[in-house]
Amino acid sequence: MENLDVMIQYSPVIMLVLLCFMQFRIFVTPEILEKKHREIIAEAENRFAARDSVINIRGQISEIKEKIDKIYNHFLKNY
Repeated sequence: MENLDVMIQYSPVIMLVLLCFMQFRIFVTPEILEKKHREIIAEAENRFAARDSVINIRGQISEIKEKIDKIYNHFLKNY
């Protein structure tokens, strides 16, 4: 019985604390986390290049550099 009286006495404080937690979003629901996760992934896809794309571009740049070096060497040999 004393436990119930204590709960009733402190119930406004408990309610206030819970409402503050809800208002400041200290406790987050899985739905909100999933939504934020999707936003972060979409932003990352828009801002950053995929690793495979970067590797392919590096390979293409290396090939272009080799071809330019061959052309440069060809002109040096002929002149």
